[in-house]
Amino acid sequence: MVTPQLRCLVALGEEQHFGRAAQASQVSQPELHEAIRTLEHEYGHPLVKPGSGFEGFTQQGELVLEWARGLQQRSEALRRELRVSRDESALAPLLERRSVSPKRLRAPGPGPEHIDLILQAALRAPDHGGLHPWRVVEFRDAQRTALADRFEAEKLRRDPLASPADLRRAREHATRPPVLLAFVVVPRARSKVPAREQWLSAGAALGNLLNAAHQLGFGAIVLSGERCFDPVLGAELGIGPDEFLAGFVSLGSVAEAAPPRGHALPGQVWSAWIPPAASLTPPPKLDMDTANDKT
Repeated sequence: MVTPQLRCLVALGEEQHFGRAAQASQVSQPELHEAIRTLEHEYGHPLVKPGSGFEGFTQQGELVLEWARGLQQRSEALRRELRVSRDESALAPLLERRSVSPKRLRAPGPGPEHIDLILQAALRAPDHGGLHPWRVVEFRDAQRTALADRFEAEKLRRDPLASPADLRRAREHATRPPVLLAFVVVPRARSKVPAREQWLSAGAALGNLLNAAHQLGFGAIVLSGERCFDPVLGAELGIGPDEFLAGFVSLGSVAEAAPPRGHALPGQVWSAWIPPAASLTPPPKLDMDTANDKT
């Protein structure tokens, strides 16, 4: 890394003045002179031309200055790379999270203590007014067959000619995941918080839930589909008339990693607002006679 003495030398090269260089280096002027003397002693040559003020660098000083500038640039580049690496490491759980299909999940799934931690993470999501406009329903092993019956019935209501394979897949959606949850959005109708903010809060909670599961080492995915809009199934699951079944969350250990998937580039999801140009057309003049007639 660049030593304080070399920083003083680079500052002197930028400012061409002892006082301003000391100020840029955040040292006193005597300390700046001492730093230059230390460098001259180390390199065995005068680096600054003698004089009452700054008169420029010697030939050897110019060489050392160029070297110091290059070292400083490389040092700053290294610090940036280390900072980026540190930041990426801090965000690794978010950058690495992927939705994992139920067919890639296996037992064991998260236990009760894990579910509690996952829900605690969901409760930390932004929530204007502290409304908690969502809730989670867990389908335990003993109830999976009954849930599969209802998934099959919903499939038949939607498609009376569904094949045996389609009905089998509908049942597997209820029985395959090691842990299965329903995520329900519960808008608070009499709240002053707009409904759209409550939906955003519920979405943030669902995101926290998925990230928490990933951080604990489990795979997770949210699946919705047309069954989430079936009123009969909703009523059988205890979904109220003013509630919305957002989807079913499958959780489990990852038996097979999800295939790589491309993500949108930042430029596709980010933009900087530019104020629209002011109109160059002057406002119309008010006809005073007409105005007076209206008063």
